[in-house]
Amino acid sequence: FHRDLKMCNLTPLQAGTQFWDAKMEKELGEGHLSSTAFDRYCMILFAGIAAEALVYGEAEGGENDENLFRSLCVLLDPPLSVAQMANRARWSVMQSYNLLKWHKKAHRAAVKALESGHGLSVVVRRIEEAIASDR
Repeated sequence: FHRDLKMCNLTPLQAGTQFWDAKMEKELGEGHLSSTAFDRYCMILFAGIAAEALVYGEAEGGENDENLFRSLCVLLDPPLSVAQMANRARWSVMQSYNLLKWHKKAHRAAVKALESGHGLSVVVRRIEEAIASDR
């Protein structure tokens, strides 16, 4: 996937999302985005929607994420069609949903840490501890 970097800067993203992925940053700096990086980006972008669906049975938010996704899709070379966007969005939500479901304990630990007002370092530590305790 290639994109016009002058039109849309992906780091940092809306809603405080920021990628710390050296490979992805390198690709963006070179003016392209691999299919793997795009898949990861989409899964992260739709993880909030997936989390709402998992916890509440439905998702009401995510409009900004969907708009950002559409903006990116039309900048790809070639741009994704509406049908391709819908398929990619569904795939991304399901992948995120399955990962969150599989790591339910880690997800709950992150939510509790965030609800308690902890910073990112504590949230990451709680996720790592939850994953380690599942092994």
